[in-house]
Amino acid sequence: MKLGYRDRLILMVVIVVVILGIGIFVFIKPQWEKLNANKETLKTVTNEWETKLLDFDKIPKMQNSIKKKYNEATDIAAEFTDEMDSIQLEELMQGFVNNDQFKADKVTAKNSVAVTDETVSTLNYYYYVPNFVTYPLYESADLDGSLAIELLEKLLESDILSARASQSVGTGTSTYTLEINREDTMALLNAIKEYADKNKDAMMITNVKILEPGFNENIEDNEKGQQAVDEEGNPVEAAPQAQKKDDNKDIKPNYTEVEITYKAYYIQEPTEPDVGKAYDSEVWNGNEWRNAVAE
Repeated sequence: MKLGYRDRLILMVVIVVVILGIGIFVFIKPQWEKLNANKETLKTVTNEWETKLLDFDKIPKMQNSIKKKYNEATDIAAEFTDEMDSIQLEELMQGFVNNDQFKADKVTAKNSVAVTDETVSTLNYYYYVPNFVTYPLYESADLDGSLAIELLEKLLESDILSARASQSVGTGTSTYTLEINREDTMALLNAIKEYADKNKDAMMITNVKILEPGFNENIEDNEKGQQAVDEEGNPVEAAPQAQKKDDNKDIKPNYTEVEITYKAYYIQEPTEPDVGKAYDSEVWNGNEWRNAVAE
């Protein structure tokens, strides 16, 4: 059957339409949908990237903040004593006692040295709480409320510190009992304080017990039957513990037993953080970063 020109033309148009329809549904439509999906993905990724860039811009600030906290913590730790065990703590105390002056004065240790291993101790905040006196006329005089505001401002510091929680730190305790005279006792206490001040150590003398407050300074006078006198020559009563050598041959004139207890406080020094390299925002301008591998 032969087709006329008109029929052949119509058939060709139909074939072209079918081919175009197949091409659209098989090739063009999926690609169009994929393109739209990629546009949405690009939009989402672009927003995420912009957010990341904002985060990256915060890196220098975060690095500085970490370094600042590290430096602050290091400065605080420097104000505390270096951590010591009981042996090191005893050696530290012996360093105060074993000096030429004490040896010349024959300062001796009595009883056994009590040294504890490191334990946990609580440090409370020390602060001053102002004392205010109010009365009806005072309150009546506060016509504009300024006096009440002034009181609140003065109490602000103590209120803030009272609300802070106490901190736990490491601590070591040492107790020494010495047969020592008055001058060397004061020298020993001063030596501990000077050492703490010089080395910025957190050391505290928590207890000083003096067996005979007069340091048996009147024993020789009592032995000779003489009346004890003060610096101006006025008669004074001898200390209750002052007695003749014959009553107790172990008593040494001008010496007595002094028990000194002190604590050393420790705090862990922070480890130095690795904050990474300095951030350079220009790194994103090129394409090298796209092939970079995270270290």
